[in-house]
Amino acid sequence: MEQFTNCIVEAYMSGAGGGSVNSLRQISEQFGITLMKTRKILITVGVYHTEISEQVISLWENGKNISEIMQETGLSRSSVHSYLPYTKMIYNADELSLYAERCRLYRKRKQEIEKLHCCMDKSLELLENHLWETLKLFSGYSFTTVKGLRFHYTVNGNEILIDRKKKSITRSSVNIALKETMEMKGNVNGPKKLKVFGASYLYAIFCRFGLIKTEG
Repeated sequence: MEQFTNCIVEAYMSGAGGGSVNSLRQISEQFGITLMKTRKILITVGVYHTEISEQVISLWENGKNISEIMQETGLSRSSVHSYLPYTKMIYNADELSLYAERCRLYRKRKQEIEKLHCCMDKSLELLENHLWETLKLFSGYSFTTVKGLRFHYTVNGNEILIDRKKKSITRSSVNIALKETMEMKGNVNGPKKLKVFGASYLYAIFCRFGLIKTEG
């Protein structure tokens, strides 16, 4: 369980969005747990701090019970519990095995992105191949477009199947978008600059992979 907690903390501390609600949601989906559980884990290890979390913990430490905290903060019972650190965490063997697998996938994805970045000053062909391998590994991952639409994809042969679209994005389109991105040195001002079908999705994916530079 410690390994699982460490993975969540690492994802939170290194994620885009500076620990915003959106980044918590993305982490929750990535590791297959609720947003409240993600927040509770981060609070337990001391890396998540907001005005409301500090208020709940302060009230608790000053002897207030759950009902009193609910009344003072206006939070639901489940929300109050999610802002309090764990005192103990008990999981069965199946849960621990599942969490371990999710940690392995998180590590593999992180390593694949590191490999991808190492190829950015190499040949375009090598970068294209590594990008495709990275895309396959992120199949099922939750991405968000610039307009706030969340989506997942699967890879089938040389096509990316977006769950929100009936059509697919071909590997050749991915390569065109990659070439455009590299020519602009990662300074891509919006999805339309990628000049391919499915640009809004590829833009979100490329941002997550660090191919496109984002503010902050």
